[in-house]
Amino acid sequence: MDISKVYEKVADRYQNGDMKRRSFLRVVGRMALMMGVGGSAIGRMAGAAHAAGTIRYDGFGGYSQAAYDNLVLKPFAAKTGYTVNQGSYGSPDAFIAQLQAEGIEKFNLFWAASDLTPIQAKRRGWIMEMDESKMPRIKDLIPKLVETNKKNGGGQLISIPYCLSGGAIAFNTKLVDPAFVAEQGFNILLSPKYKGNVGAFDNWQYRTYYAALQAGQDPNNISDIQAVWEKVRELKRNVLKFWSTGAEQVSLLTSESIAMTDAWFVPIHNLRKKGLPFDYWPKNGSYTQAGTLVALKGTPPDALYEMVDILLRPEVSFALSLETGNLPLLDPKKHAFPAEVQKLPGYDPTGTFDGYRSFDPIYWEEKGLTWQREYIRVLSRS
Repeated sequence: MDISKVYEKVADRYQNGDMKRRSFLRVVGRMALMMGVGGSAIGRMAGAAHAAGTIRYDGFGGYSQAAYDNLVLKPFAAKTGYTVNQGSYGSPDAFIAQLQAEGIEKFNLFWAASDLTPIQAKRRGWIMEMDESKMPRIKDLIPKLVETNKKNGGGQLISIPYCLSGGAIAFNTKLVDPAFVAEQGFNILLSPKYKGNVGAFDNWQYRTYYAALQAGQDPNNISDIQAVWEKVRELKRNVLKFWSTGAEQVSLLTSESIAMTDAWFVPIHNLRKKGLPFDYWPKNGSYTQAGTLVALKGTPPDALYEMVDILLRPEVSFALSLETGNLPLLDPKKHAFPAEVQKLPGYDPTGTFDGYRSFDPIYWEEKGLTWQREYIRVLSRS
C-alpha cells in the first residue's frame, strides 16, 4: 500500500468537508500504526494533523475583537478542540496587502467591516467555496442582505454576513452644538468654526465617499470627481489629524484633542455606553455595511461551519452586538430584539434598511485603484 496516496485521499476528504477533524486524526493514527510508518512520512502526517487543529482568525482589534474572542472564539475552541491563533489589522487595505505579501496559506478566517474587502479577496481567487446547507442558521438572517451578499459573490455566498457595521459623524456635545451639526449636515467637517479641531479617517474610500456627499453627489455614481477632490482638499485644511486606527480615533475624541470626526458605530456605542458626552449624526449612519466573516481557501470546512453555528445563535448575536455596537443581522420578523439592542446606532425595526446609505461594492472596487492613487496625491500636496 502506498501510504502517501492513501493519506492524500483522506486529507482531500477532510479539506472538502467530507470528514470531521477527529475522524481525520483517528484515521491518520491508525494508518501510522498499521503500516509501521516512521521517519519523515509520519512526521509529515503528524505535522498535517497538528495544523488541522489550529486556525487563524484576524479582526479589527480593540472592542470588537475582544468581544468576538469571548463570545465566539473561546466557545468554539472549547467545543471543537481547535487552537485559535489571532491577529489584527488597522485597515482593510492594509490587510489585503498583508495577505498578498505573506500568502493566504498562513491565514484562515477574518472579519471584514467593508463590503469591498470580500470582493477584493474573491477577485484574487482567495475565497473558500462554502456549502450553505451546512450552515442552516443562514436562514435566520435578513433575506435582503443574504441576497446582496450572493450577488456580490456571483450567485454564491462570498462571506457570512452577521452584523451591521457603519459610521457617522461623532462629536463632543460639550464642544459642539447638536443643532448646528444637524443644520450643517456632512459639511460640519468642513466648517471654519472647527478648523484644527476635526479628525478624519485616513482612507481613500471613506474620504472620497464623504467628499461626494459634501459635494452634493451620489457616492455610488460620482459625476464630477474633481469637485470631490476639492472637498478632500477643504477637509485637509480643517483637520488636526488623519487617524488610521480605532484606538487612535477614540484617543483623539476622549482627550478632547478634536471636537468631531467621522467614526464607526463601535467606538460611538462604547463612548456613549461609558457615559461620555458624545453624540452622532445622522442617526441611521452616514453609511452602513454588512460586517462579515470571510473564509480563505485552505480553511478547514468543519471549523468554518462550527464557528458560523456559534456566531449566528441569537443569544450570541445579541450579546456580541451589545459588546461592540454593531447591530445583528438576524431577521426581526423571526427574532425579538432586546430593548438594549434596539438602542444601538443604525437600528431599523423593519429590518429593511430602506433609505440607508451604503457603498456599492462593485462600483467602488472598479474605481479603487485609480481613486486610491489620486487620494494619496491630493493629501500629499500642500
